Amino acid sequence: MPPTRIASQITFLYYQNLAAAQQFYEGILGLEKVEDQGWAKIYRVSGTAFVGLVDEAHGSLKAQPENAVMLTLVVDDVPGWYAYLRENKVKIRQEYGRSETIQIEYFFAEDPGGYVLEFECFLKPELTAVFHQK
Repeated sequence: MPPTRIASQITFLYYQNLAAAQQFYEGILGLEKVEDQGWAKIYRVSGTAFVGLVDEAHGSLKAQPENAVMLTLVVDDVPGWYAYLRENKVKIRQEYGRSETIQIEYFFAEDPGGYVLEFECFLKPELTAVFHQK
């Protein structure tokens, strides 16, 4: 058994242009900044899930030309987010769709550092109860 429970989760993403990433996560996505360390900013995604934005010049890792990380944001209104991000000129990587096989609505967008953001809604009631908590 682990010595203690895991209390929260932070995904850190690395950027060459931290200011552009900060403007996107605050201004476009509307996330709450909970910590500002100057070269690193941490935002609450939901509950105890966070995303951290790091200036690669000071962080442990470097931004990559192509990132192999996808940040999935579970939302209740996928078509609404899709329209909102298109209105705000956010790059859409995969158009709005629906998978009957796994029962989700989704689309992929791209943040200023090239990270893929999936906006997703679970349609199965048992998964809605897990991932769409208020």
